[in-house]
Amino acid sequence: MYLIRNRSHRGFTLLEMLIAIAIFAMIGLAANAVLSTVIKNDEVTKEFSDKLKALQQGFGALERDLGQMVARTPRLLEGGRGTSVFQTGSDILDSESEALVFFRLGWLNPDGILPRGSIQSVAYVVRDGALERWYYPYPEPEFGAEPIKTIVMRGVISVQYSFFMEDKWEKKVDGSKLPKAIAMEIELEGLGKIQRKFLLPLGAPLVPSSNDGGNNNKDKDDGNNKDSSNNNNGGGNSNKGGGNNNNGGNSNKGSGN
Repeated sequence: MYLIRNRSHRGFTLLEMLIAIAIFAMIGLAANAVLSTVIKNDEVTKEFSDKLKALQQGFGALERDLGQMVARTPRLLEGGRGTSVFQTGSDILDSESEALVFFRLGWLNPDGILPRGSIQSVAYVVRDGALERWYYPYPEPEFGAEPIKTIVMRGVISVQYSFFMEDKWEKKVDGSKLPKAIAMEIELEGLGKIQRKFLLPLGAPLVPSSNDGGNNNKDKDDGNNKDSSNNNNGGGNSNKGGGNNNNGGNSNKGSGN
């Protein structure tokens, strides 16, 4: 009697199963690591994109304000006007770093609906690690009035300004006249120091118009011509009077008859 082994129903051995499980586990770990890296990179990219977007929006607001900066002196509480057209320093408005205060044009007021002009008082102040934009409803606000605040940038460590005056950059200025450009160096958390330079508009000097002088000469000439015509009219009246005297001669002729 012979024993016949049926090899067609032979399964995996324990060693083969362990090897297969180990291979699948390694593939799963590798796929999980790749997936975690992709997700982390996506989060970092999104976070950096949000920071960059906020940074661009903040610098855009600064560029719009500084691009319409105007040389206007503030009105003092005791009366009169000050001598500075802008103020800067770390000891104003309780700012944690350097602050900048100035006036700008171009504040929209369609059809004059609001009882104000187009000049706006603007201040950039650092508070609680954020760069804030302050403005008041009127250029000269009431004493004790609270400004309207908007956060421009977050995670701000420090802010420094430089001003291009007399063909050189200066950090300390008296603010009696507008600079040609303003450089802003801002230090942000996770990004380090970033510097931006803003070109300021040039004010148009007040030059007397030559047309005004021409109008004055024209008025003078017209006045002289008018006086001359009046004199001629006067002469005509005297001649007319002479004619009346001749008519008087005719009356003498009648009496002779």
